[in-house]
Amino acid sequence: MSLSYLDWTVIVIYIAIILFVGFYLAGRKESSGNKTIDFLLAGRKVTLPFFVATLVATWYGNILGMGEFIYKGGVVAWLCFAFPYYIAALLFSYYVAGKIRKSKVKTIPEQIRIAYGKRASWISSFIVLILTIPAAYILMLGIMINLFTGWALSLCILAGAILSVAYLYTGGLRADILTNTVQFILMYLGFGILIFFTMSVHGSFDSMLTKLPVAHKELTGNYSLQYIICWFIIALQTFIDPGFHQRCAAAKSAKTARRGIAISVLFWIIFDSMTLITGLYAKAYYMTDNPIMAYPVLGDSVLPVVWKGLFVVALLSTIMSTLDSYAFISAATIGNDILKPIRKLSFYKSSGLFKKFRRLSMNALIKIGLIITSILSIMLAVLIPSAVDLIYKTSSIAIPGLLAPMLISYSEKFKVGSKKVIVIMLFSSGTSFLWTILISYANVWIFNEIQPMIPGILLSLFLALMFTKIKYAK
Repeated sequence: MSLSYLDWTVIVIYIAIILFVGFYLAGRKESSGNKTIDFLLAGRKVTLPFFVATLVATWYGNILGMGEFIYKGGVVAWLCFAFPYYIAALLFSYYVAGKIRKSKVKTIPEQIRIAYGKRASWISSFIVLILTIPAAYILMLGIMINLFTGWALSLCILAGAILSVAYLYTGGLRADILTNTVQFILMYLGFGILIFFTMSVHGSFDSMLTKLPVAHKELTGNYSLQYIICWFIIALQTFIDPGFHQRCAAAKSAKTARRGIAISVLFWIIFDSMTLITGLYAKAYYMTDNPIMAYPVLGDSVLPVVWKGLFVVALLSTIMSTLDSYAFISAATIGNDILKPIRKLSFYKSSGLFKKFRRLSMNALIKIGLIITSILSIMLAVLIPSAVDLIYKTSSIAIPGLLAPMLISYSEKFKVGSKKVIVIMLFSSGTSFLWTILISYANVWIFNEIQPMIPGILLSLFLALMFTKIKYAK
């Protein structure tokens, strides 16, 4: 993608604004009287506009994957990547969002601890960590930087990681939300500009449709029913998504959380329409051997100077907003749910080094978690240079183990014992993990025909039905 010095000026201004907002504006905060709540949940004072902006922006980190899916499959991308998530989000809003805010818990493992005990919480911490480690988004950001600069990919990954998480170290969730708000505006502005110039160059939507393959205009495309159903199951990730959970916990009220998600769905519909239209134009008019670059190829071809830089900023905003949000959630999981229980172990009392560790504040533990998650993410991004594989495999392993326990934990009518819920988590996620390995190493038809998440989800549902007891009102 060719950029002029004016395009680069726009990108540099964007980076300067993000750093200013993340470091300076996020630092000018009103204290709630609890430093941990201030740092981890922005004082639980997130109002409706900021709630919507951060939730919408956080949900679109895989923007290049969306372009790839549309370029290869057509309209079916909306059926798989968008529609099921609207349904899941609305159900989450109605049944779960308000309960999260009223419960006062800070993280998913805390909710698991309240419902099932410390051991189940400890296990769930590692499953959440698998789900939230932002390696895929660091990789995508690294690929974008590499595309524009030509630097080595490993260097681009490192630079992108530092740029995206530095302000979280000082500003916490407030810095994340404020930068997400800027990125939210730029996302819509950038893709709106792309649609305008694309239609100016290539004509109306109807004329574009005539140039598409027939399958690209069909709702299910060339994909099987099983494949589409898998995406509907993946959308259930919404119920255990730590980003949803954290923002509901940080909302000013339960009403803010419920309304915020419903409004976010409307914004998702708008943005998905914009990405679908531009993706279809890219397929109709441009050939590329690398479909993941569908949006950059289209932007490079139709956008004039300066506007091209603004569109690049939109792509960067979409990826960075998810990257920093998941990095902070991952850091909170490490600090609050893994390191915090470790420092309470009695054998640390005899060591001077561990005495210092035991005296660290909660915020300090989260900052250590941020360093750890950054290092792990950079390593994974370098070792597994496939964003799709990173996202798909981690989701396939984590979702089966957490979905049933989380849903049951918010129910007043159903109950599962602590030991039995541990069995559900370990066996369900373990089955999907083993299935993922066997796909690569065992040449047996069943492992190639059935996706890893399916047996894990089925086992989770079976065990949940077998172990769950109904609490009858007296």
